[in-house]
Amino acid sequence: MLDFAVNKIKGKRIQHVCMSFVLHLGCDGSILLNHDGSERKADASKTLRGFEVIDDIKAELEKQCPKTVSCADILTAATRDATVQLGGPYWDIPYGRNDGKVSIAKEAEIVPMGHENITSLIEFFQSKGLTVLDLVVLSGAHTIGRASCGSIQYRLYDYQGTGKPDPSIDPKYLNFLQRKCRWASEYVDLDATTPKTFDNVYYINLKKKMGLLSTDQLLYSDLRTSSLVSAFSATPSLFKHQFGVSMAKLGNIEVLTEDDEGEIRTNCNFVNTY
Repeated sequence: MLDFAVNKIKGKRIQHVCMSFVLHLGCDGSILLNHDGSERKADASKTLRGFEVIDDIKAELEKQCPKTVSCADILTAATRDATVQLGGPYWDIPYGRNDGKVSIAKEAEIVPMGHENITSLIEFFQSKGLTVLDLVVLSGAHTIGRASCGSIQYRLYDYQGTGKPDPSIDPKYLNFLQRKCRWASEYVDLDATTPKTFDNVYYINLKKKMGLLSTDQLLYSDLRTSSLVSAFSATPSLFKHQFGVSMAKLGNIEVLTEDDEGEIRTNCNFVNTY
């Protein structure tokens, strides 16, 4: 029934449901709750799009099979199917998640924002049961999506207080970004080359010094991760296969499945009132 509902919401609209939903905060659907002070309202969530797609899928499911399929399961399935539509891999998803009832904006701030060092990223992923391999391959989700110019302006104009740009940025790419990001409120694609296709060009860009976020570019300069970047840039099939493996792993982190854990929301934006 879930696959039917997801497939019914066809076309380009589902392509706006990017991996960022799941990569942000795991799999209890708390990112979907829409109230003052929720994760959805946090600065870290400003670039997320596609909420209306999840709402449409939920509405279709409630017509066909009321109070049965959680928003967390919908979010995980839509993320997978959006990835497939954009050229990425398919992976199996075990269903049965419940939706969380609590969503707090400050919890969204623990998500890496693009200015951390590699050690911090490795430690964050390890705290979730993920490896260095998972870190590098899931960073490849940046083959799709965008970031706010405000999050990278420090790299363009005053890197580490020098008053100069980050020297690790390719000069031509730097020129483009400085013209694109005069205003912090603008947005820029994470993959400057093929922003609407799921492929391994993200890693090729890193080797060309075209990583948008500092954390992207550091993956290629750090010895703990650079060999994986090289492997994924050279072998697209390896990246796609491992991305599916790591996304399946990510999709099972901190899920709520017990009867006394969470609920199945009838509207993904709000907790149930009954």
